[in-house]
Amino acid sequence: MTAIATSSPDGAAFVRKGLGRKGLDQSGRTTLSGRSGSFAIGLATAGFVAAGFGLAPGSAVASDTLQVTNARVPASDQVGIDLPLLMTIRNDGAEADAISRVRCPIANFSEKHTVDRGEGGLAMRAVKSIPIPENKTVELTRDGYHVMLLQTRQKLVDGEKFTCAVVFQNAGTKETEVLVSPTP
Repeated sequence: MTAIATSSPDGAAFVRKGLGRKGLDQSGRTTLSGRSGSFAIGLATAGFVAAGFGLAPGSAVASDTLQVTNARVPASDQVGIDLPLLMTIRNDGAEADAISRVRCPIANFSEKHTVDRGEGGLAMRAVKSIPIPENKTVELTRDGYHVMLLQTRQKLVDGEKFTCAVVFQNAGTKETEVLVSPTP
């Protein structure tokens, strides 16, 4: 049996089934009857939920064991530059986690970085994720792990605030208020 979930111009969802009993309602949409019709609708609903269509965008909820505080960026009168996003993350959980992504409306991109100390001095490099060990507090700083906001879209004035989404591998998304400060 094949079931295809579609929607009408008015936004109502319905299912078209390739085989079995079917009919047309007054608007010309395919209808299903009997147990096979109920089964097809159940499959289509399960498919929507499994594909994530049943959730609103950004609806992942971060665990209460992770707290993000003191998020800040430096003020800047330039547009199109790269700025560090610094913050404190406390993990009160029994499992380690990691920052996998950060989305901020004031920048086109973000990258997670660390600073290596080698023979030639300090060198910043991109990393896949920033580890947050269990039962620890991690401070993102300019000379350690931090997030770089790349190609800022606007000037950042001291005292302004905006919200970034910090996405953790295990705990989900945590909406975080970020303060623009003279020196982070």
